[in-house]
Amino acid sequence: MAAYAKVKLVTSVFHPSDMAFARGWGTAAPGLGGWGLVFDNDAGATEVSILPPGAEAPAFVITRGATDVTLHRRRASGDREEIDTFNGLREALLTLCPLSEESLVEIQDALEEAFPRRLRRKPGGLPR
Repeated sequence: MAAYAKVKLVTSVFHPSDMAFARGWGTAAPGLGGWGLVFDNDAGATEVSILPPGAEAPAFVITRGATDVTLHRRRASGDREEIDTFNGLREALLTLCPLSEESLVEIQDALEEAFPRRLRRKPGGLPR
């Protein structure tokens, strides 16, 4: 019997809706001047560098693996120290700086407009 290769169903890039959430978070998160974000690739980022308010260089980096997201502290030397792993970018960002319920609702409303949910159907044609 032939052996079949495993298919990788998860990519190591952040979904565009997660990147949009990150931009909204950076604007809404408290702090003088907001939190700065730098994506390694605007079309399909695998890494987000984060500048806390007042910082001149990224202090944190969030990377996307195949199954989880890792938050790192960036040292002055440029080395990274792993802080924790998360299920997604949003969870990691909200760990760095939580948002008010009102801010979260505003960001979610903007995401609903930019990334509308489509009616999905179960086999047999019935809506989920």
